[in-house]
Order: sequence, then structure tokens, then C-alpha cells
Amino acid sequence: MKVSHRARRRTRVSFRKKLLFSVVTTLLFFAVLEGVLALLGVAPESKTKDPFVGFSGLMPLMELSTNDRGEQFFTTSQNKLHWFNAQTFKKVKSKGTKRIFCMGGSTTYGHPYWDSTSFSGWMREFLPIVDASRKWEVINAGGISYASYRVAALMEELVQYEPDVFVIYSVHNEFLERRTYQNMFETSMLQLHTQAVFARTRVWSLANRILKPTSESILPNIDVLNGEVNEILNHTVGPVDYHRDVDWRSKVILHYETNLRRMVAIARQAGAKIVFITPTSNEKDCSPFKSEHGQNMSSEQMDQLLDIVRQSESPEIVADRKTQVTVLESLTQLDPTYADYHYRLGQAYFAIDRHADAKLAFSRAINEDVCPLRAIDEIRNSIDRVAHELRVPVVDFEQHLRHLSDVEYGHTILGESYFLDHVHPTIEVNWQLALWIIDKLQTESIVAGKRVSDVSIADEFINAEKRVLSTVDRGSQAFALRNLAKVLHWAGKFEEAIPRARDVLNIIPDDQESRFILARCLSNLGRKEDAIQEYRNLFASGVDYPRAHMHFGELLAETGSMEQAKAYLLMAVLHDPKNARAFYLLGLVHLDLREFEFAAESFEESKRLVVDNSQTLFYLAKAKVALGKHIEANSLFSKVIALGSRDANIHYQYGLSLWETNEKAEAKRQFEKALEIDPDWIDAKDMLELASKIN
Repeated sequence: MKVSHRARRRTRVSFRKKLLFSVVTTLLFFAVLEGVLALLGVAPESKTKDPFVGFSGLMPLMELSTNDRGEQFFTTSQNKLHWFNAQTFKKVKSKGTKRIFCMGGSTTYGHPYWDSTSFSGWMREFLPIVDASRKWEVINAGGISYASYRVAALMEELVQYEPDVFVIYSVHNEFLERRTYQNMFETSMLQLHTQAVFARTRVWSLANRILKPTSESILPNIDVLNGEVNEILNHTVGPVDYHRDVDWRSKVILHYETNLRRMVAIARQAGAKIVFITPTSNEKDCSPFKSEHGQNMSSEQMDQLLDIVRQSESPEIVADRKTQVTVLESLTQLDPTYADYHYRLGQAYFAIDRHADAKLAFSRAINEDVCPLRAIDEIRNSIDRVAHELRVPVVDFEQHLRHLSDVEYGHTILGESYFLDHVHPTIEVNWQLALWIIDKLQTESIVAGKRVSDVSIADEFINAEKRVLSTVDRGSQAFALRNLAKVLHWAGKFEEAIPRARDVLNIIPDDQESRFILARCLSNLGRKEDAIQEYRNLFASGVDYPRAHMHFGELLAETGSMEQAKAYLLMAVLHDPKNARAFYLLGLVHLDLREFEFAAESFEESKRLVVDNSQTLFYLAKAKVALGKHIEANSLFSKVIALGSRDANIHYQYGLSLWETNEKAEAKRQFEKALEIDPDWIDAKDMLELASKIN
């Protein structure tokens, strides 16, 4: 039966309808799948982690919850607790309540401790003493490693929560995050928003689990910020990744100032006050994170600098501080961009009480730091400029602290008395900062009541301090200090890490990890006898600590205790059979003890684990020579040279081995090469003379 033309035309479906049908069908499929996954207990990825490292409202800081009485509260989202303190406040602000948000980076957070001993926590305790007529809510919204653009983005969320005041201390992280999260700046906002939508679905979470079973997100261009201080820092960006870049630095400062203005606009549009805090840091007891010589330094100038550095470190010069100052001044004149020279000069000035000169030298060291993890002058200048133009109150943290130092120590140079590391204040300084902030809020008529200097409430402040400190858990405090010591050790700040490790040991004398960090720092500073004693203390408890085996063994070998070194290095390779360096060090010890078979076995194993390491091949060749296996040794020496090693001793040892296999002509050539590298080597001259006579 034929179908009419009209009937065929009625049954034809347009492309638009087909597309709509396909979209609806697809959406229904995923909606059903999302529902099934919900019943199965699969949580969206955004519930467990923040795929944007805390960026803005894409993943809110606060989430709404309801208690048993039906009251609604905002609490810190679970996926933010790596970077923020847990905070809670009512959705609807009670009558007579003033709500203050403290924002910034890890200092605001209270690092390395917690909210209760941060300046936010102290403000929460002190404000009711000053003005009991109001209810005070102080919310700590400081995020670890947060820079100004993330603080500004977070403010856009927080203005929804009826803020009265924003207190901003965002100063030290601008260069850190710009380096660490470079991919974020190369990602379009459309892509970021798309990723955010996907991250809220269970389907996406399931896909991640299936396609990336190791929990590595399949979201592109996403960086992970590690708020917790742990060994992963050894694999993240560090000072080595920073280089002098004047253009980049200028752009960072420009963006920083733009973000300060943005913060002011956000606060004022919400009817809230805003206060800035100026930066301050440890200048006296924290060396620059990275120094770089000027780009136009010639090799002759570099040699001259190294000679002067060695001179400045000689015992005679160190003992004569005034002469040391003169030597160090010549360094800063030859290369004024090398941050560490200014830091050393500052310490020398300070030692002879030239405090004004020391202050200038320490400031120059901070500003020339190629890895500026302390706020540079341009940060302070930007705050002053924006505050002046937009009439924003400023708490001059730096000047307050310098005045305190002058009263307590007779100078205004800031150091370890006030800081636990490069920027994080002690609990006592946070206490002081809270009072300085409240005093500024009172001066600006933002807070009423009695002035913080009123003696009638002094006892109440003391009681509040005792109450807070009594809640501090000593174990948690030790854990925080240990993490801080680990970070400082990772960053190569050995002098700064030592007191923090000792702080932990004062609380927990048998803390093995802190003892290990202390020993490693002492060893890296050349204090070998002190380091050995700490390693002995580490193992004296009778509890093994495998991570220390190789390092202690190496240190013992360096100080000539070969039998003891062998014992610890044997334990190291037994514990970790894939540790190529431990096998290499064990081979060196066997070689020194003339245990040539064992030496060869150790070097062979190291060679198996790491192929073509020239040092391993060289010492394996030496072990083969000692065993009389010259043909094997010659092959190894030849390979070392082929790998590009340029060392007179390699050619000399190769020549000796060739001599033993009666390859006199080639031996002579190797002696000649040794002398090309080291023309004054007597042994090589003697062997070349002997080879020349025979030929």
C-alpha cells in the first residue's frame, strides 16, 4: 500500500526537534544516573575537595546548616578545612551584634597554630571586655597561602553574611601563589565555571574514580594547594624555581594594588568598614630564601666575589667584626643585587650596634630576595597609597612592633623574639596585634567602650589570656612546631629550623622526627659533632628510625668512623633495597675499609638502580682495579669519560689501569689529559715521564 505524499510530510521530524529530543533524553539519562548515584552514597567531588584551590564563589567557604532547634547557621565547608579554621555563626545576625571578618593569609589563620591564638581569636576575647554593650562575632577567614586576589574573591561571598567590618592582613603571599598557580591564570573563566559545575555532580565524581583511581582529578589545569605541612613540600615549587624577573614583579605589584582597591569597593558596597594592616616580618634572624648574582657579572668578578666571601668567613675576620663589616661592604658594592650579601652585612652591623645601618641592610636583603616570601617595600607602599587615596584606616603593625622592640631590647630590628619563622608571629605578638587593631577601630569610632589602655580592664585582659592559653594542647602545639621546622628545613633555612625543632623537643623529648630534623640541620651547617650527638640521642631510646640510617651513616663516614658508618648504611639498604645512594655510600665505606668485593657489589647494585651515574661508575672502576679486574675497570673508566666527566683524577686512574694491561700508549694519552686539566699534578707528571721513556 502506498503512503501519500501528504502523510510522508506529516511524519517528517525537523532537525531542531531531533536536537531538542536528544538533549532532553541525555539530560534525563544523567538526571536518573545522578539520582541512582545519590542513593548509592556517591558524593560530588566538590563536597570533599576544592578543585579551584579556594577561588571565589565557585566553591563557597561557608555552607548553611540547621541545628536540632531549627536554627540556621553558616559553618566552614568541609572541603575548605585544609586551608581555613572551622568557624560558625548565625545566618541572621542578632540585634546588637557586630560581625567582624578577619581576612588574609596564614598569619590571619594563626599558623602554625590555630584560630584561638591568632589575632582574630584574641580580638574575639578582648572586644567584649572593651565594650560589653554589644555582642561580638569575630570570624577568622584567613586562608593558608591565600594571596590578595583570592582574598578579594572570597570577600564577594562574605558580604552576603551581614558584615560590619573587614580586617585585612594580606601581604606575604603575592609572589608565592603567582608562581605556584600559574596554570590558573592561563585558564579562561568559562572553563573554570564549567569545571565548577561538573565538580558538583556525582557522575563527574564517579568518572574521576574510574578513570583516575589514584584520586588525581581529571579536571584540566587545576593545581592543588597543600595547606598541611608535610613531605609533599619536597615535591612542590620551591626557591629553586624562582629567578629574577623585574617585569613579572611589577605586574604582581600592580595586580596587588588593584585587588586592594577591589576589596575597599566590595566592603563599602555592602555598607561595611574596612581596615588594612601593614606588613612586618623577621628581618634579623631569617636569611633570604634565594639570592642571584647580577646578570652581567663576568667570570673574573665572580671569582673575586667568591674570594671575598671566603675571606669574610675566615675565623680571623669573623672574630674582628669591624673588619668583617668592611669586607662585607665591598661585597655589596661589587654585586648590590645579591640578597644574602646584604643580610650578612646587616648581621655584622647589628653585632657592633650599628642598628640604623643594620636596618637598611636587612631591608635591602628582603627586597633583593629572588623568592620574596616576605612582603617587599612595594607591598607596604601599595597599602599606604590605596589607604591614603580611599581614606582607609591602617593598623601600622610594623611601627607598633618596632616601638615594642625599642622598649624591650633597645633597638628596632625585628627578629626571632617576635616571629616563629620568616613571617608568622609568636602567640604573644598576635595578642599585641589584636589590641593594636582594637585601638585603631576605637580611634576610627568603629568600636566604642573603654580604650584598651584603660587600667581598669587590665586584669580582665590578663584573665582572658590565661583562659585561652590554658586551652592550648601541648601535643598539638608540638605538632604545629614540628611542621614549621619541617618547612624551614625543606626551604634550606637550617638556622631558623633549629630553634623550632628544639621547641618541640622541649615539649616532647623523645619526638624522633624533630630530633632527626635537628640533626640534619646541624649537619647541613657543618656542625658535625653536634649532629652526631643528636643522631646518637635519636637512637638511644632503642626505637628504630629508618629515615636516619643513611644520613647518620654518611655523617659517620665523613668524620672517619667507617665501621660505625658501615653498620648504619647496611641497615639503610636492608630497610630500603631501592635506595641507590645508600648503596653508593656503602660502597665508598667498603672501599675505604679495603673490602673490595663488598665495595664492587654495592656499586653494582647502585648502578643497577640508577644507570650511568658517573660517580658510581668511577668508584666501581676503582673497586675493579683493586680486585685486579683491569679490563672491566678500563671499560668503566671509558664510559665515565664518555658521559662528559672532566676530572684529572679520572684520567689519571684510567691511565694507571691501562698501564697494568700494558696499553702504554693509551695510558700516556690519559696522563696527558690529566695534566691538561691539572698542570701541577706531580704524580701525573711522573707517570707521563715514565711512559714517555718507555715509548
